[in-house]
Amino acid sequence: MDSFSTSDVRAAISSLGVPEGGQLAVAVSGGADSVALLLLAAEGYDVTGLTVNHGLREEATAEAGAVSSLCQDLGIKHEMLVWGGSKPDSNIQAAARAARYTLMADWCKDNGCDYLATAHHQDDQAETILLRLARGSGVYGLAGMAPTYDLSGVTLIRPLLAFPKAALVQYLEGREVEWVEDPSNQSEAYDRVKVRKFLKNPPLEGFKADRLAATAARLRRSRDALEHYEAKWLYNAVEVFDEGYAFLKLDALQDEPEEILLRGLASLCRYIGKGTYVPRMEKLSRLFEQLRKDNFRGQTLYGAQFTPCSGGEVLISRELRDCEGETFLGETCTWDNRFEISVKGDIAGLKICALGEDGWQQMKTLANNALETATPRLAILALPAVFRGSELQAVPHLGYSVLKDQKVDITPKRAILLKK
Repeated sequence: MDSFSTSDVRAAISSLGVPEGGQLAVAVSGGADSVALLLLAAEGYDVTGLTVNHGLREEATAEAGAVSSLCQDLGIKHEMLVWGGSKPDSNIQAAARAARYTLMADWCKDNGCDYLATAHHQDDQAETILLRLARGSGVYGLAGMAPTYDLSGVTLIRPLLAFPKAALVQYLEGREVEWVEDPSNQSEAYDRVKVRKFLKNPPLEGFKADRLAATAARLRRSRDALEHYEAKWLYNAVEVFDEGYAFLKLDALQDEPEEILLRGLASLCRYIGKGTYVPRMEKLSRLFEQLRKDNFRGQTLYGAQFTPCSGGEVLISRELRDCEGETFLGETCTWDNRFEISVKGDIAGLKICALGEDGWQQMKTLANNALETATPRLAILALPAVFRGSELQAVPHLGYSVLKDQKVDITPKRAILLKK
């Protein structure tokens, strides 16, 4: 698709579930792709541009301000979101990406907006496929980026996956709209930039962006079929609990095709563990082999802890030492990428973190050891708990609280595929 019309983009957005004229948030960084999507979406939808200032580059504030000015000139609503607080010392790009999506999803939920659009396009899809191929991905990874994705209750949509970047740039040039070029997009310190340059002059015809994107679309159909059978396996093999743990029947690891079993284990690791991606296939395969041994003694992968139990089952619980550290409570917040927290009343001085061994002992002492719960101890230790200083105040999942003027509600952030 070398060129397109605004009606083509509206049709793509509509096909992803957004009603014509409906509310739509658009992630806009100031680059050509996101600015083009912002203008195109504004032709047929009630659009608000969302720009996140990560505070990682000196130019970021000025760039976000330029986006705000552009939106004002065009009569498009705009919100600037700031990633505050301390920043991690390592893996900063992944942390910034996670923070960006969390901030935008929270804005959408606070403002009753069900859809968030990002400007990932055909060239991005091709780059993603080659990067995943280089990392040894299977069908799931090579299916590329999905057109829709559940982002903590907000539907993230990618309506431009069939549109090449060159066409988006041509559209902006035709409208005489300027955009910002991120200098990191030219730095070969990043693998994605190396792949981008490779795609500009590929050694084989088949490595062109449109061909790779078409391959991804075909593989996505294969992935959809695999997910159907994976969901059926999960329904029969796993008992899942809202407290963030599950029991797996070991004999269920024998009868299905290995691909289905591996994908099911990957989904369990994502659901119980870190929650964003799935483990690398080589690590997943090692876990699979260990689980099928008669002398399995336990293993941890991607923040999910697999512990053998009686009755031919394995407990899968969150690894305590991998849980998010303590953080001050907000009226609404997400903790450990597992739970949505909402608090009513005075939250001053209240923190949330994993219950841990100290908290569990406090709770047992205060309850005179009269606690009754079917939740396994390993899962209990990783439950979200409210503290004031070092003093335990509440463990909502266990119905325990000494709070008088505050009400804490906790709901699971994630879902897992379970189909009959």
